[in-house]
Amino acid sequence: MGCINCAVSNCHSYPAMSASVSQHRNISFASFNAFRDLLARGERLFVRGEEVREIRNRLTVLRKPLERCLFMPGRGNSVFAAIAETVWVVAGRNDVDWLKTYVPRAPDYSDDGGHTWRAGYGPRLRNWNGVDQLKEVRDLIRGESGTRRAAMGLFDPASDFIASKDIPCNNWLHWLVRDGNLHLNVAVRSNDAMWGFSGINAFEWSVLHQMMAYWCTTPVGDETFFASSFHLYKRHYEKAERVVKLFRGVSCYDYGLACPSFSTPLEELSGTLKKWFNMEAEFRANSASLLRIQDHIADPFLTAALELCRIHLMIASGCDEAKVVSMLQRMPSSDFAAAGWEYVMRKNPLLINEVPTDNVRMFLDRIGEKGNEQHKLQLEEILVYIKKLHKEKDAAYRTSWKRRGELISILANIARKVDRISEFQKSAAPVTDESVLDTAVDLFVYLNKYRLYLLEQLPNNARSLLSQQAPEPLSEHVSNFDLLTDQTVPAGEEVKLGDIPALLEIQFEEMNSYAQCNRPPLERLNLATRVAEISLRYVVELIQESGVPNDD
Repeated sequence: MGCINCAVSNCHSYPAMSASVSQHRNISFASFNAFRDLLARGERLFVRGEEVREIRNRLTVLRKPLERCLFMPGRGNSVFAAIAETVWVVAGRNDVDWLKTYVPRAPDYSDDGGHTWRAGYGPRLRNWNGVDQLKEVRDLIRGESGTRRAAMGLFDPASDFIASKDIPCNNWLHWLVRDGNLHLNVAVRSNDAMWGFSGINAFEWSVLHQMMAYWCTTPVGDETFFASSFHLYKRHYEKAERVVKLFRGVSCYDYGLACPSFSTPLEELSGTLKKWFNMEAEFRANSASLLRIQDHIADPFLTAALELCRIHLMIASGCDEAKVVSMLQRMPSSDFAAAGWEYVMRKNPLLINEVPTDNVRMFLDRIGEKGNEQHKLQLEEILVYIKKLHKEKDAAYRTSWKRRGELISILANIARKVDRISEFQKSAAPVTDESVLDTAVDLFVYLNKYRLYLLEQLPNNARSLLSQQAPEPLSEHVSNFDLLTDQTVPAGEEVKLGDIPALLEIQFEEMNSYAQCNRPPLERLNLATRVAEISLRYVVELIQESGVPNDD
């Protein structure tokens, strides 16, 4: 008999696909989840002699792509490199000699000794056999807002089926105006989560997105990335683990900051960028130049971008720290200013006392070492409380939670907790003699026990969440529960607290559907993990409001 939840019968007979959908507010949250998912669930394999962890068919949606600056302690990213490469691409350039000042690795991907990128995106966007794809797409959208033909190509079959250090990873950009917003979809054949997606791709395409929206007089919509191979190289495992551990679940955009506006007509872009590069050349020759950018370029985005490039050149030339600070202090309050301050504070955290604007200073204090230690302590205390409670209940109830199997016992227990949280949300009063915090903690406990139950159904080499020596059965040992609990990270602030009860209901229905259809254990595990992260976020918020209950 076919599953009533599916459009086809025998749905469980279809082979599993290694696919992943990830929706986030901005690139900081998306990068955090990307690193965490790859470390926890990425398939280990070797490509051209290097070990990677890979998720196939990763779909990532950025709801606010203009929140483009990455703020992740331990990541070590350079906002200067992202800005320089982006402006270089939009200008249609591919000369590595200019770019390597900001991106030292650039020559590594050149076939001609470090002078050019053979397949640079710039020439392909701005002058592909005489075609300026920016202009063509702009004209298509302005001519018919509902067009489905506004596509840009970056992979060239005539020249890219060769042995080269530079084969385009981003292959296709498609623009759609729907619901009054301009959406951008990016198809990527191969996406390195560290240097590609979080390092430059989300940043550069968000800038082009902002520009195209201005030229088409249309608000910016979603930015969606489809990565056929989404991966993390072994050389970045430790860094990714550090980033996941230190992420604060906050970005400068939570403090009222925004990106500088873009206001250059397409017909004036080439001339304005020529001025931009001429001024950058003057700063290269004399990083302490007093040339006022605003006297020559009126566009706020391009002005702020060049200010940060000048600051990078000052730092690279060994300029006095006080002069760098003075330059940062003159920048208008924006995400670019916050990113510049965050960069210089990596070497000297005391520079926070020199930040002139309250919102930038408050944000930097939040993501600084002090803020991270406070956050870590809070979460650790909460997890200790949860593990203690589970140990006590496990001693009393043992295996009764799973006695009648996944559908009748395990998911039924989870359903009761989800329903109680939903009722509390509607009435603001407990529906039983237990508090909403008690219910939320129980829900998280059941979800983690369910995850252990599903891990038991995977082969040993796929149990990356636990060690190979974890005692069996996995779901019947407190030590396994404790280890899984310690590895669970609360959902980020892209999940709004008030939406969690309704979201839990929706996610539970999907979990139940997966079980009814007998979807592969790994798919059920991935979904249960996401629900556990949401429920832990709910627990954390409730405890921060009322505190950890007393032992008595």
